[in-house]
This record gives sequence, structure tokens and C-alpha cells, in this order.
Amino acid sequence: MKKYFNVNFEFNHKKLESTVKKISKESKGYCCFVDLTSLVYSHNNSDFKEVLNSSIVNSCDGSYIAMMASKIHKENLKQYIGPDFFSKFIFEEGKHLIIGSTPQVFDKTIERVKRENGNNKNITYLELPFKTVEEFDYLNISKIVNQSSPNYIWVSLGAPKQEYFMNKLLPFLDQGILLGVGAALNYFSGEIKDIPNWTKKLHVVWGYRLLTEPKKQIKRLKTILLTFPKMVKEERLK
Repeated sequence: MKKYFNVNFEFNHKKLESTVKKISKESKGYCCFVDLTSLVYSHNNSDFKEVLNSSIVNSCDGSYIAMMASKIHKENLKQYIGPDFFSKFIFEEGKHLIIGSTPQVFDKTIERVKRENGNNKNITYLELPFKTVEEFDYLNISKIVNQSSPNYIWVSLGAPKQEYFMNKLLPFLDQGILLGVGAALNYFSGEIKDIPNWTKKLHVVWGYRLLTEPKKQIKRLKTILLTFPKMVKEERLK
């Protein structure tokens, strides 16, 4: 990985996928899908930046991150968003465990996997109580996780909560890779309409999310507009 905006990113999609597969079979670690909101949050919170940079690998979940990093460093960098990664890797061989989200979303996810692949018996679910990151009993959660020996542990708690959660849970795990995919399950299950490809090509995924989740995204957009231009300037100077 290489640092962009002071956060480690792996922009090589094949290398990202091979790293995730290798860790899922041989070791343990976590992978963050860093969007613009998370990147901006890391700029203002050094502890969160440390969580991101302690991962095995990070994917770029924001087209503007990739676009600005490409311009500044004169590289051809492409995003690999969580929903796209989840839609591909949920069909990978091995044991899958989904943590977070809701039972309803999990049921819809299972239905789609069964409809498209016919094999959903290797996917299990762990519902978490509504608590802060500090309140979770990580030892007991790890015991439940370790019993099923999952290869892929999908964490859907939203950023930055899921990144802190993965960082705190990892030391108690025996194996598997934790993947913080946020709302990817909601898109995959149809709970939220899937992101159209044209929004990705035109770098307006943020606009689509603003229309589909206005209350959630307006606050985020304000913070981004106040912070990201400063980050771009700092990256250019660096």
C-alpha cells in the first residue's frame, strides 16, 4: 500500500483481492473501504487515522479520492467501492459471517445469494445489540465468531464505528479477515436501490447517495466541503 492524504490505500484491484483471499485462508486482519467521509474524519481524528493505517489493506471507496490522488501524483487510480466488492466476494468459497445490519437485510441478502448462486448455507449472521464501540463485549463476541471459524467476516455498522469495532475485535480472533463494508448489504439486498454505473463513471455517487439518503448525507457533505479542499492543498504541497 501507499499513503495518499496520510492514509494507506491499495489501488491495485487485483492485489487488493489477492491480499483479502490470502488473509482469509491463512491468517487474520481487517480491511477498510475508505470513502470521502472516512478520509475527512481521519484528518480530524488521529486515533481513527491510526485505525485505518493499522489494517492489512484499504480500498478506495470514493471516486473523488481516486480522482484527486491521480491528478496530484500523476497516476491512473481507480476506486473499488464496498458494494461492488461485496457483490463479488459474497460468492467466494469459504465460510462467511455477517455482523451488524438487521435480520431483515440479512434474510434478503441470503435470498439473493440463493437465487443467483444456489449456495447460501456457508453464510451465517450475528446480530449485535445497539451499543457504542466502547460498550461491546469483544471477548464474548469473539467466542461466537471463533466457533464458526469464518474466512470472511462482513461488518456492517457504518463508519467510523465499524472500523473501530474491527480494530478492537481483531486481537481476540483466531482467523479470518474483517471487512468493513458499511451499507453494501443494503444495496445488495435491495433495501436501498443499487448504485447505477453511470454515477460511478461520472464521479457523482455522492449525489446519488444524497438523493437516496438526504438526512444522512447532508451533514457529511458539509464536513467534506469544509475539510477536503484543505487536504488536497496539503497533499499537493507534500
